[in-house]
Amino acid sequence: MKRREFLRYTTLGGLALSGSGLLVHALAGRHSQTLPTALLDNASIPAGQPLQPLPRIVNLSDQVGRFHSVLTPAAHAVPMGDGLEAKLWLYNGKVAPLIEVREGDELDITLMNELAQETTLHWHGVPVPQAQDGAPWDAVASGESRHYRYILHRGSAGLHWFHPHPHKGTARQVAHGLAGALLVRPRLDVLPVEVEEHLLVVSDLRLTTEGEVAPHTAEDWMNGREGELLLVNGQREPRLDIAPGTTLRLRLINACAGRYLRLRLEDHELTLIGTDGGLIERPQPLEELLITPGERVDLLVRISEKSERSFELASHPYARGWMGAQPAHLDEIAPLLSIHTLNAGVYPAVALPDPLSHIEPLGEPAVRRRVELTEVMPDHGDHNEASGDPHASHGGSDSHHGTHRPRHGASHTSDDDGAVRPAMPTLIGARRLGWPGKTLSTWRPINA
Repeated sequence: MKRREFLRYTTLGGLALSGSGLLVHALAGRHSQTLPTALLDNASIPAGQPLQPLPRIVNLSDQVGRFHSVLTPAAHAVPMGDGLEAKLWLYNGKVAPLIEVREGDELDITLMNELAQETTLHWHGVPVPQAQDGAPWDAVASGESRHYRYILHRGSAGLHWFHPHPHKGTARQVAHGLAGALLVRPRLDVLPVEVEEHLLVVSDLRLTTEGEVAPHTAEDWMNGREGELLLVNGQREPRLDIAPGTTLRLRLINACAGRYLRLRLEDHELTLIGTDGGLIERPQPLEELLITPGERVDLLVRISEKSERSFELASHPYARGWMGAQPAHLDEIAPLLSIHTLNAGVYPAVALPDPLSHIEPLGEPAVRRRVELTEVMPDHGDHNEASGDPHASHGGSDSHHGTHRPRHGASHTSDDDGAVRPAMPTLIGARRLGWPGKTLSTWRPINA
C-alpha cells in the first residue's frame, strides 16, 4: 500500500479509528525483531462447544443504584483444551468479564495492579470525568491501586468496554487478554422482550506451542497486531442452538488489538440497530459490516425458519493495505460463531418500534478547520528512542496524547483563510454524531 493511499484511507476513517485507540502502526519510532517463534496450531483448540455467556463481575454493594467491585489484572493460566494452558493477563482471572449496570447508577471500582508493569483502567465509550478515565498519564504502578468512581448519566446506555491504556503498553496488554464488557442498560428498553440477546466479545491471540503470548513482530508494529486464533467469549468457533425464526440481538465488541472484522452471516441479512453511542434512530439493513478495533455494534437478525440448519457468522477478508510480509490468514474467511436451528416450532417475526431512538442534530459548525495529516517513517538509527523494550509502544493511541515528536506525524493546519497554524499536538473528543449505520465522534484541535 502506498503512503498516500494509507493517508487517504485513514483520513476518511480517522474519526472511528481515533476513537478506538487500539490501531497499532509503527509510526511512533519503535520496532521489534521478527522472531522465529514456533506458533500453536489453532486446530488443537477445541471448536464447536456451546456459546458461553460472559462471566460477570460481582457487585459487592448492597445499595440500590451503586455498583462496587475490585478488578485485579494479573497473570493467569487458562485451560484451552487438550492439556494446553494459555498464559494470559486477565481481570479477576476471567476471560472477557462483564460489568452490567443501568443509567443513573454509580460505578465504584478499585483497581489492584498485580501485573509486573504499570497499567490503567480505561472506560472505552463512556462519558466520564477526565480524572476517572484511566488515561495514559494516570498509570497505576505494579503493586499499587487506584480508585475509579463516577455516575453513568442519562444518555450513557449502550455497550461499552474497559481495557488498559498505559502509555506504550496498550496493545501488549490487550493482546494478552486484558479486556472486559461494560453494559449500561437504559432506564426504559424499547426493544421487545421476544428478542433474544447475546453479548459477543471478539478477541484474537497469537500463542506459542508453550501457550505463551508470542512477542510482537515488526509487521505488528506497522499494521496492528492480528493474532491467528480468533475467539468469541474466549471460545474458538462456539455454537449457538436456537429455535427457527428466532430474532437475535447480537451485541458485539471488537476487542482485538489490530484486527478488522468484516462480518457476514451466511444466508442472512444483518440489521444494524446500534453502534458505539447506543441505538441509532432507525434500523439499517446490511449485507455485511466492517468493525474496526475498539468498535461496538448492535445487530438484529431473524434466523431462518428452516430447522436443523447451520449458519456461519464469519469475518471475511478485507484489503486494508498491509505493509511488510502478509500473513496467510488475511486472505482467509475466519469463522466466529455457528448458529444452529433446532428441530422445533418456528418463532414469529418481531416488530420493532419506529424510531428506535432520537439523536439530537449537531447543528452548523461555528468554525471550520482543515487538518492535513502527514507521517514519516523514522530513521533506522532511531528505533530505540523510547526504550530497549520491544513491547514498549502500542503506536496508534500514543499520537492522541501529544507525545509524538514533529517528525512522527507532524502536521500544520490551516483555516479557510489559508493562514498556517501551529502543529496540532493532540485531539480531544467533543460530541457524538449520528450517521446512517454509524455513530462517530467529532473532534477539535486543542489549539483551536
